[in-house]
Amino acid sequence: MAGTRLVVHSIFVIELILLVGISFFYASNRRHDPSASAEPFLPDQSGWRIVVEDVSPSKEVDDADADGIVGIIAYAGECASMVVSQIQSLLGSSSSSDAAIQHDRTRRRSSAFVQEIRRLVSAIEGADGTETTQTRMSHPLKVILRTPQTILSHEVTNIGEALEKGLRQKPDLPRITVQPSSRLTVDIDACDDFHLPTLQSRQRSNHREVKHPEIFLLIGCTSFTIPTQQMSSVEVVGNSDILIVRSKRTLDQINELLSDLENEISNQLLSRIFVSSSSENNFRLGKVFVNLIDENPASHVAGQSSIETKDRFNVIGNALSSSVQSVIGHFLEELSFIYGGSMEQIDGERVIHGIGKIGLEVHSTAYLPVPDDIIVKSVDEDDGHESTATPHNYVSSENLASWMHTHSRQAVRNANCLICRSDVEWTLFVPSTEHFPLMLRDDESGEVGESIILSQHPGQLDGGKTTNVPTGPGMSIVNLRSVGELFDSDTTGDDDFSRQLFQLYQDRISKSLVHLVGFLRASYGLPVYTTLNDVAGDGVRVQTPSFWELESIARSHYTSSLENALQQTDALFAVLHRHGRTLALPMDVAHKLNNATNLLRQSIALVEQGYPTIYATSLIHGSLQHLEFVQSDHRVYELPYFAIDHYLAVFSPLVLPLLLPMLAGFIREIKRYRELRKKKIEIV
Repeated sequence: MAGTRLVVHSIFVIELILLVGISFFYASNRRHDPSASAEPFLPDQSGWRIVVEDVSPSKEVDDADADGIVGIIAYAGECASMVVSQIQSLLGSSSSSDAAIQHDRTRRRSSAFVQEIRRLVSAIEGADGTETTQTRMSHPLKVILRTPQTILSHEVTNIGEALEKGLRQKPDLPRITVQPSSRLTVDIDACDDFHLPTLQSRQRSNHREVKHPEIFLLIGCTSFTIPTQQMSSVEVVGNSDILIVRSKRTLDQINELLSDLENEISNQLLSRIFVSSSSENNFRLGKVFVNLIDENPASHVAGQSSIETKDRFNVIGNALSSSVQSVIGHFLEELSFIYGGSMEQIDGERVIHGIGKIGLEVHSTAYLPVPDDIIVKSVDEDDGHESTATPHNYVSSENLASWMHTHSRQAVRNANCLICRSDVEWTLFVPSTEHFPLMLRDDESGEVGESIILSQHPGQLDGGKTTNVPTGPGMSIVNLRSVGELFDSDTTGDDDFSRQLFQLYQDRISKSLVHLVGFLRASYGLPVYTTLNDVAGDGVRVQTPSFWELESIARSHYTSSLENALQQTDALFAVLHRHGRTLALPMDVAHKLNNATNLLRQSIALVEQGYPTIYATSLIHGSLQHLEFVQSDHRVYELPYFAIDHYLAVFSPLVLPLLLPMLAGFIREIKRYRELRKKKIEIV
């Protein structure tokens, strides 16, 4: 029984230690509720268990003279300095100047992950042997050459070599590698009847299968598919990456065919593959605002008892939404694939799902009149009276630009943004019947049109063709006739009146939105060409960006986007490495960080394998989205600094009254137990 009291006291001490340990474990693993008013005692660092990449700085020193034993000594000195800095930080004796010096020391070396990615990029550029510019990466592009007709293997090899030689004749363009492959077989005389098999690949606006571009070569064609004055033609199949080359040459004219492939056909292919893009400012579209201003809706239904102003305004609002979606929506959907993607395996094929999105907002408003003093009526120059033949109202581009700037959103750009975007606002102005028809007229050139771009020089007028790269919002005048001029009084009561009015408004608004498409294409440096169909009821056909135009945009963004992603990753890793023990890193935030680094690796792998840059650029922007999420997540926080004396002052009154008597009793029982054991031994 001598040790019973010692056992009891020991159990109390062990229970206290277990209680403190379990409480600490619970506090360190419990997820913080953002809605809770109390701050967590310990940061949630559960995400560190699943972080894949090493956030520590690379062991390689950037200085060229720090090699061998010198580099090892420098690295050891930095490690020792970091340990001393951590100890001073815990003791609260470090100053802000010491922290700044230590921060400058650690910034000299990038993280091991970023250094590895940069080495991979340098290896790709070095293997290509061409010079890399700021807006174009020199990695090679691999294309598959398919010869559906029956051609001997050595002839196919010669054709591939001639085509590859011709495609490499321009040193300022990326290197193209041609890989001959024949999967389809048709009769040698079937060139004119050839039809591309049904494409099974997943090539949609928001989801594309990762594949190499294909060139189909058909020989022995006739004037049925090739113009009489030409010997060959190159066709791009829709918006895909497939090109069809047709030639009138036959296998009996193999030398002439090889010469055509090396010269004429190669030049045509290069003009299709590398679309000219003059965008040097890395324009990145963020959101498009389309606003419709109806100057005076009541004037359009004056004298019509069967339709009210509100009903007519609802019709024009619905027509606006439908026109914007059909003309602009698909254009933005195709373009948004570049600005964010994630890769996954579907049926053994690699598919990239677009996760980027370009915003599109539509607003309608009314009763915002243009001042009468800036509108000029047409005047007959002979007698000075108003012209009655073709009466028009004119407003100068300068006056309309000033009025437009007053009532438009002024974009505010953040210079420190991670992914900088440009918003575009386009306004459709419907003049009242008093000002109908209203046209724009430039005071200097006398040019007349219905569309204006408010660039840095507000006086520049756009008469339907966008010829410059604009930097501001734009405006189009939509001249709509009154309901009384469009329909008879008996017709306005018909059941299909609203449908007919909706169709008329939709066609007219769609034709005005074509100028916005030209604005966007010019902003990216793409050629501006749109097709208007003036046949009533047939609507408007707008040229959406082709695969190769998207590829051109992707190439112009790739280098700067990759550098931005590497810099942001390096900065984030430096913070995590330096403050890893105090920063919170929840599980889902760690997943986002892993996705960002994984997408970076996948993008470099696609570039290395010669795939089009559109896939790699999409993954790069997807990585930037994940990095932006991690950097802006409020859960990645650091607890306020508490010195050791602060902790002692807070917890001593709580713990010491319980701990000291228990420890004192425990020590007393140990002494008593020893004395009892000693007496027992002496008695024996």
